[in-house]
Amino acid sequence: MAEEEKMTPEREVPENECKEEQQEKQGGEEKVDIVKGIEQLEAMLTESEKKAESLAKQLDDSKNVYQRTLAEYDNYRKRTTKEKAENYNSGLTAAVNAILPIVDTLEMALAAPTEDENFKKGIEMTMTKAVESLKSLGVAEIEALNKPFDPNFHSRVMQEETEGVEPNVVVKVFQKGYTLNDKVIRHAKVVVSC
Repeated sequence: MAEEEKMTPEREVPENECKEEQQEKQGGEEKVDIVKGIEQLEAMLTESEKKAESLAKQLDDSKNVYQRTLAEYDNYRKRTTKEKAENYNSGLTAAVNAILPIVDTLEMALAAPTEDENFKKGIEMTMTKAVESLKSLGVAEIEALNKPFDPNFHSRVMQEETEGVEPNVVVKVFQKGYTLNDKVIRHAKVVVSC
């Protein structure tokens, strides 16, 4: 029995040693697996960071394109609005300039002597309607008579010595001048004192 007793403990020691060795091997393998897992996670993290940078760059590029497009559209809208207003004003100016000679003719007809009161009344009514229509479009007559000469509004046709009147004052109006929305479309043709 003594031999058996000796053998039993000897047999247990190698088994314990094997278990420890196995545990060490498993621990080593687990460490290797953990290291491999960490390396894989680091690689995945690096790849994800690269993808995030790429997506952020794409987002910035898209944002820049959007902002440029928005700015271009805003400029286009402003430009077309301005062009429409200019075209409207240009057309309106041309139409008013075509009508002004008719108004001049009506004024001459009113100033002409006539014995037919109905004829004169008809011309007065036509003149009143024409003036009202022009006013509704923003046309205003330039006041010139007895006003100081202003080259921005008046066109000097002649100079005339006039007693009792200071120099550079309008003493006669040959043709009325008009503004359209505060812009001169026809200067008043005047005689100025000297």
